[in-house]
Amino acid sequence: MRQLIILILLFVLAPAIAAKSNGYKVEPIGALTDEQVAETVRGALESTGLRIVGEDGKPLCEIWLRAKVPVGKNEISGAFLNQVTEGTLIGVINFLTQVTDFRGQGIKAGYYTLRYAAILADGNHLGVSVYRDFVLLSPVAQDKDPNAQLTAEEMIKLSRSAAGTNHPSPWSLVPATSSGKPPQVIKNEVEHVILELTLKTSAGEIPIGLTLVGKAEG
Repeated sequence: MRQLIILILLFVLAPAIAAKSNGYKVEPIGALTDEQVAETVRGALESTGLRIVGEDGKPLCEIWLRAKVPVGKNEISGAFLNQVTEGTLIGVINFLTQVTDFRGQGIKAGYYTLRYAAILADGNHLGVSVYRDFVLLSPVAQDKDPNAQLTAEEMIKLSRSAAGTNHPSPWSLVPATSSGKPPQVIKNEVEHVILELTLKTSAGEIPIGLTLVGKAEG
């Protein structure tokens, strides 16, 4: 009888144990109100955001997604978000500590916009990711129009300012594949820490994963 009770308890608690096994937590937070971010940008975001707490129990970052991401028919080969036009604002992230991007570059704490970009399909970027989908960071002080459709060149220039190098700051996007319901943090087979989210677009909801910790192999 005692063994049966233990088995039942394990079965009931298993989902909770699995959800916390990687040590990361997701907490809901209110609207973005910090005036470092342009009012026009803040007005384009959802009224609630998320705070991600790391394995050490300290907050890693906060993120607010765009309330409704416009989509079109700009299909990009090799991208799963192939109806989002490059240069589109996806959201705003606030790093609460220094972090490293998908290229391994150090990024200072602070607010950055996230704009959608497709990695170049050339030999220099071969094997960086299975998908071409990325967001590039831009300093919020230099990115104030949520409806601006930036060109690749404009995004790269802004993102170089975020990285403080001659290379933009890329953050890998992947499809959300876990069986749990977003938002949640998972680790994939190569130990990348991925925040799974629901992106609201003009054509419906799309589950996505944003790689918060991890870099390109090789």
